[in-house]
This record gives sequence, C-alpha cells and structure tokens, in this order.
Amino acid sequence: MSSIESSFTTFTSLPPSCILFVPKDERCVVVGTYLLNEDAESIEEKKTGSLLLYRIDDGKLNLVASQQTHAILDIKFSPHSPGVLAVAQSNGTLSFYNISNDTITLSAHHVLFDASILLLSVNFSPTAQYLAFTLSNGEVGILSLESKEITYQYSPHELEAWTCEFTTDGKGLYSGGDDSVICLYDLEAEAQLWRDRKAHQAGVTAILDRGDGTLLTGSYDEWLRIFDGRTRMIKSDIKLGGGVWRLQMRSEDSVLASCMHAGARVVSVQDENKPSVVAKFEEHESMNYGSHVHGTRLDTIVSCSFYDKRLCIWSL
Repeated sequence: MSSIESSFTTFTSLPPSCILFVPKDERCVVVGTYLLNEDAESIEEKKTGSLLLYRIDDGKLNLVASQQTHAILDIKFSPHSPGVLAVAQSNGTLSFYNISNDTITLSAHHVLFDASILLLSVNFSPTAQYLAFTLSNGEVGILSLESKEITYQYSPHELEAWTCEFTTDGKGLYSGGDDSVICLYDLEAEAQLWRDRKAHQAGVTAILDRGDGTLLTGSYDEWLRIFDGRTRMIKSDIKLGGGVWRLQMRSEDSVLASCMHAGARVVSVQDENKPSVVAKFEEHESMNYGSHVHGTRLDTIVSCSFYDKRLCIWSL
C-alpha cells in the first residue's frame, strides 16, 4: 500500500464539504462550502456557504468564479445535462446552477421545506428526469425535474437520512440514515423492498450501486461493506480507519473512499470477497468529506478537508 503526497494544495475561505470535477470541462473543479456560525440569531444566518469554481492550470487550482449560498451539504451533476449542478442546502432549499465557460449561473431555486430542515444529499435518476433527496428529519423524496413538484415522499429513517442512491435501472432507491438503517424502496410500487438495521454498527453515510449485482456501503463505523445485491447479505468488508463518508467508483475494480478523519483511501474490489487498500492520502488535517476522480485521467484525484479548509490535487 502506497502513501500519496499532493502535487498541489490551496485553501478556501470557508470549510469545504464537497468537491467534484466538472464533467463538461474536466479542467474545472467545483467545491461546496459550509460555515456554522453559532452566534448568529436567525437559522439562515447560522449556516452560510458558497459555491466555488476552480480551473486547473499548470497543475494548480485557480479560483475563477464564486457564488454566495446557504451552507452546502451535497452537490451532484446531472447525467442528462452535464453542465447542470444540483445543490443541497441547509435551509430547506434546492438550487440548480449552470457551470460553463468559467462561470456559475443560478438557473432555478426551490424552497422545498422550512429553513430548519437540512437537505443532506441529492442524486439524479440515471434513467429519467427525477432527483432524489434526503432530509435531516429522516425523510426521503423524489422531485420531478419537469414539473418541479415532489412526486413521492416517505419516512424510512428515525434520524438524519444521510445519503441516497438509485438502482441502475432507476426503479428503486436506496437510502442510509444515522439510525444505522439501510433501505430500498420500489419507486413504481411505492413500497419498501428491504430494510436492515443490523449490518451497520453506526450511521449509513454512503451507498454505491455498482450495477453488477453488488452494493457498496460506507458507515460512521469505519467499515466499507460489499453486499450481494440479490441476497442482500454481506459478502465482505474492510475497515478503513475513519468514517466512510463518500464513495466513488474509480474504475471497474477500485473505489475511492472519503474517510473523514482518516483521509482518503483507494480500495481494490477486484476480488469482491477480499477488498484491499491499495493507496491512501493523509495530508488532510481534519474531516475529509469529499474526494473525486478525474473522468478520463483515473490517476488524478482532488480532495478537500473541512476545518483546515484544504483542497488538494494528488495522483496515484
């Protein structure tokens, strides 16, 4: 296992919570930030944030645009319109931005819930014009991108619903919560297909459907688990040393894990019965909430950490 050093590091003014390469122009990176101000009087003033757009020139991250927002929990690009970015915010709002030509342009802003409700995660359907979201009150919902209306909303979790993931056919939706529960709902029948509280020893924070019959999950309990998607039994697991906050397939047989206080890990899942850490990045001095692999140069990765406000570029 190799320990990686960064090729470039810079710092943000507000704590970064999520980071993505821009699929329409992978010379660019977008970052969401989240600042909690306990001394502020109103709910909206307590949680502020920003959307930052960087361009990589000569191996360095250069800030080219920024947009003030409410505190950002999650960002996702549309698989149908690669320049469209969905932004989950802390005051019950969902915003859409167009990222193009070194600019950030607000295209839509939806106040879905009371300002006390946090949108914790968002995910686009791979097959239709729908967006899934999860909330701090444990609820999960589906928003039609055509009508801009919530078409389905349910309450699978007793605590925060941290994450959601569509099945590859778009007909089902997984969700994970702080109650250690993972659920699968049939969106056509509007019925629960699977609910498990015993597999994870802490909150379920990341879910990744590989589309090959296996499901990967991350948890606060520091374990990456590989499930058989048909039997829904655990095939194997590996402890990564920190809460597994986000997961991204780096290639067909390896996954990138953002492991909070432990930094980032690259895990080989070539042998699904025996996953192994093949590389680690540990320059982050606080919570690594986001990491992302370049779409074509799979050895190039960007990552961020929260309290030290650090952005890094590194390569395998």
